[in-house]
Amino acid sequence: MSDDYITVRVGRLPGAITEIALNGDRTVQAALEAAGLDATGYEVKVSGNGADLSQVLQDNDTVLLVKKIRGN
Repeated sequence: MSDDYITVRVGRLPGAITEIALNGDRTVQAALEAAGLDATGYEVKVSGNGADLSQVLQDNDTVLLVKKIRGN
């Protein structure tokens, strides 16, 4: 694989996590689109930290969609 590609893991919790390769656009949004996921109604986490859809990913990052939990 070319050095221009990065590999990230993308998934929804609960659910499966998929490994994908990105080239060019390396944002959270691009990774979600490549994995066929929509962030609506979910919190976005990148390697355990809160993130927005425009965040640029690094090789081996993990993007997770976690259901938003509301307190009382």
